Amino acid sequence: MALALAALLSSGLLVSPASPPAARRLPTRPRTPSTTLAAVDLFAEPLPPSVGGKLLLAPAPNFPPSLESPPAALPASITPFPALADVFLAPLAPADLAAALSLALALLLGPDFLLAPAGLVSRDGIRPGRALERVLGERLEPDAPWLRDRREGLAADAPLAIKAIAALLFGAAGLLLERLLLLALEDVSFVLSVGICACIGAGLLEVIRDPLPTREERDWNRKLVDEFFVFASERLQPTGRCHESEIVRAFRAYYPRYRRSDMRRTEDGVSLPDERVAALVRSWNGEVGRPAVRTPAGYWKGISVAPAERDA
Repeated sequence: MALALAALLSSGLLVSPASPPAARRLPTRPRTPSTTLAAVDLFAEPLPPSVGGKLLLAPAPNFPPSLESPPAALPASITPFPALADVFLAPLAPADLAAALSLALALLLGPDFLLAPAGLVSRDGIRPGRALERVLGERLEPDAPWLRDRREGLAADAPLAIKAIAALLFGAAGLLLERLLLLALEDVSFVLSVGICACIGAGLLEVIRDPLPTREERDWNRKLVDEFFVFASERLQPTGRCHESEIVRAFRAYYPRYRRSDMRRTEDGVSLPDERVAALVRSWNGEVGRPAVRTPAGYWKGISVAPAERDA
């Protein structure tokens, strides 16, 4: 038994509990030398330093000769104006066509928008397009119905052929004006801006302009005025006072076809709003010398509604 234990101890398979374990040594890293900081004068004299093979030189204390002011001021030179033939015979670019079309449309609508801020715009206005259509109509078809309406200041559309001829003429005028403006401004973008601004101004004025009445509207307005004069001669008396609604009510009772403001569901009636009857009262008052005065509340001082014969 003793011999067996001795053999195990000698072979290392059995460790004696009394013997302490061997300590493990950690691997050590090689020591590197510590870095040191040193100040280097990059502009030291007499040898300047170099970085990447390039010398670092200090800037010169004065400006180089290339930046010095000239000894004498040079006179201003004016660029030569473009030749007239070069401008008029130049090929048309898309910007040129857009500028010419915008100027042509502005010419057709008229320059009234320039007078609008001063309040000098009338219902007819300065409208070269309508004037040219009328001139063409006088030459081509002087007895046309639309031309008779134009002579009387009524709204009437010209035939398509007349409009096409007028559009071609204004297109040529717009192209000529575009070339002239290009000769003066020397930049097609400026010319295009002028044309677009003119189109916007003329178009807005054309939208807000009071429309001309048609022949049917003119005849109906005249009929209403005549009917109100007949009503006023029999039912209005130049004394007292009354409200505007009383006159409207009496007028509708006098003419049964206007008995309601909306007569679209009837066969013998005509729709007539109360505002239109009130406008007839004001128009009649101005035509007969203003015998009455209307208050802001709608009362007429100086006239009153006479009772009807059946109510008397």
